[in-house]
Amino acid sequence: MKTLNAILGALLLALFYSAEAGAAEPKKVRLAYVGWEVGAAVSYVGIDGGIFKQNGLEVEEVFVRDPLSGGVQSLIGADLMVGFGNPLALIHPLLMGADLVSIASHVSVQPYGMAVAPNIGKMGDLKGKRVGVSELGGRSDLILRVMLRRAGMDPVKDVEVVGAGLAPNRLLALSKDLIQGAPVNEQFAAEAKKIGIKIIEVKDIPAFTSMVLTTRSFIKRDEDAIRRFVKGYTEAIHFYLTRRADSLAIIRKYFSGSNPAALESMYESFAAELRPLPQPDREAAQALIDSAALADPKAKDLKPEILFDSHFLDELKSNGFIEKLYAEKVSL
Repeated sequence: MKTLNAILGALLLALFYSAEAGAAEPKKVRLAYVGWEVGAAVSYVGIDGGIFKQNGLEVEEVFVRDPLSGGVQSLIGADLMVGFGNPLALIHPLLMGADLVSIASHVSVQPYGMAVAPNIGKMGDLKGKRVGVSELGGRSDLILRVMLRRAGMDPVKDVEVVGAGLAPNRLLALSKDLIQGAPVNEQFAAEAKKIGIKIIEVKDIPAFTSMVLTTRSFIKRDEDAIRRFVKGYTEAIHFYLTRRADSLAIIRKYFSGSNPAALESMYESFAAELRPLPQPDREAAQALIDSAALADPKAKDLKPEILFDSHFLDELKSNGFIEKLYAEKVSL
């Protein structure tokens, strides 16, 4: 009997440690990157800073050279993807039935103005006119569409949007009446005023700079892995914002030959775009849809909400996690 009890005890102990080992086993996810932008910087910090590992994730990095589509196709071979490309590359798969969804997004809010012809008095006067952007689907194009919707216009029907190159080229086209309007950032708006070009002032404009994408099927298959990733991602944002030297040291590992001053400049630029919670912005999402609708009219029927699943971020907000993470009071 003593021998039997000893054997049973040993078996129970072995099962206990086996269960403990199984519970400690990290979940493995594949994360694809496209290019170098704010979302990639946060992920680098999350991986090399050990933050994802602390959340029970083992992240395999996959680097994708696909700037046009933003790596959306890479999700065929990865669980998550960080990047942002042409809006149509995201919208078109959705129209074809893909279950792509963004679980986090970074938005940069910048001061812009609308450079206009002398006879244009307000934004509404651009109806039926030609408006120049750098390229269709580019940043200035998306910003234009937010401006037009705020002014009560349909960006697809009410104006003709044309690619006119960088800001200096757009201002030149405007001076020759080849276009009657052009969105320009704060710097070029100031320069344009000096040479007599009329500028309509508008409220700061939001535009996406990066998205974290996955598929709804992966969420359904392993919601816990996504929850851990989103939590780790928000902790990595905090790390990036509060531990500058450590974050720069991690980034240098990925860009060992880069100029230190250039890396510091990129660090500061990305830090300015980060918020405690990388939540979606409806205006920026609608701009993506408007832009894609030029190439595929079916896109105009999409609603911004279809692009996002923000309930993981909502959980972190409602359970007080962000307030605990940040020592000071933060604005959500």
